[in-house]
Amino acid sequence: MNPLTSFVRRHQLVVFFALAYAISWASFYALGGPAVFTLGPFLSALIVAALTERASGLRDIAGRILRWRVRPRWYAAALLVPIAIGVAAAVLTVLLGEPVPASARFGPWYSPLLLFVLLLLTGDTLFEETGWRAFALPRFPRDRSPLVNTLILGVLLAGWHLPVALSEHAALVPYLVATVASAVVTNWVFFSGRESALLAWLYHTSANTAGQFFLPAFSTQGRVTYFWMLAAVNLVVAAAIVLATRGRLGYRSESRVDSSA
Repeated sequence: MNPLTSFVRRHQLVVFFALAYAISWASFYALGGPAVFTLGPFLSALIVAALTERASGLRDIAGRILRWRVRPRWYAAALLVPIAIGVAAAVLTVLLGEPVPASARFGPWYSPLLLFVLLLLTGDTLFEETGWRAFALPRFPRDRSPLVNTLILGVLLAGWHLPVALSEHAALVPYLVATVASAVVTNWVFFSGRESALLAWLYHTSANTAGQFFLPAFSTQGRVTYFWMLAAVNLVVAAAIVLATRGRLGYRSESRVDSSA
């Protein structure tokens, strides 16, 4: 084993996150926007898995992305919980004084479905979840609390999103808070659904659909309020999940060895 491979094998997570940040941030500032931002975690996962575990590591990533044999209720949670959070944030935004958006600003009734399919097909959420939950999260220490692992991941995700969050200016703080809180809710679905990164991909896509559906309907100030409400609702839901699961977030130790189905 050459020195580079040996180093990467000993420090898989450090190398992965360093590469994910470097590739994403470099592309963001070099290209002047988020055009290929999400390729960072995707490429980093493939590189580190190929260097350290070769074909078996790539198969494990693919197996988690394609792990579809999950109880239907977790598909429902992955699709509907983020929509409910987005609706609640929009309602609270209106209750706090933002004018009710005209129905014409939302488009036809099937607009959310079309937006969901579009976001699913662009691959951005798939590229992210290939890195975050198909590769990185299963490699966090298993003897550490699932909640602690989740909060560490959430902080790292918030840091990774920083260039995008800074472009929102006034919404920086709620954007980052919502990212950390959302990591708790997403991991609850992920752990409960046999560590299926497919569910995390669906959750992430559904959450982005809600945000991109509601945000354009509000004024500039209303969008800032919406981000604050989104952070607040995510925090409430995350806290409820932590209390209900006693910090386990649906994690089962035996799920690590079940990577084929």
